[in-house]
Amino acid sequence: MTEAESHNVRSGVIATVVGGLILAAILYAVPYVRDILLRFVTWIWSGVVWVAKNLIASYQIPGWLLIILGLLALYSVTRILSTMIHPSSELTFKKYTQDIIYGAKWRWSWNGNSVSDLWCYCPTCDAMLVYDDSSCRQRYTELKTDFICERCNRQVVASISGGDKLYAVGAAERELRRRVRTNEYVNAINGVVV
Repeated sequence: MTEAESHNVRSGVIATVVGGLILAAILYAVPYVRDILLRFVTWIWSGVVWVAKNLIASYQIPGWLLIILGLLALYSVTRILSTMIHPSSELTFKKYTQDIIYGAKWRWSWNGNSVSDLWCYCPTCDAMLVYDDSSCRQRYTELKTDFICERCNRQVVASISGGDKLYAVGAAERELRRRVRTNEYVNAINGVVV
């Protein structure tokens, strides 16, 4: 046996002996703790005996099925109570349905955890914006999509560099999902301008 292996064995033996001495001191030096531990073990054992009796007992419905149904009911009740006590923050982001992104007011709805009906509106007159991605079809120009308000004298409200309309809408969706991940959306729900 090498020195490292003997050192590991020696450390294991010492740890076991020290742990046993500590447990013995707790159990015999402090009767109150020993009494609590014995009651707990007795309570667990009585539960095991009760389950065993009900598993082999004779009912019109098998005992094992009653125990499974009881456990499912207990699980359901605890889930309902925990939801009532600690409401899930998972659904609060579903109230986040509009924000100013890239200079335009974007609106959308949630379908499960997916974003749907994402489009932009003019922050001044709230008109639906039209897009111009003609630069994406020309060579040697910057790829961008402009969002234009027809009611505000064809003013460019937002411009997203990088690609055509699909890219621009995808960029807006990526930004709103980033805001959900980083909890920045809470300010938009509460009406705080960032």
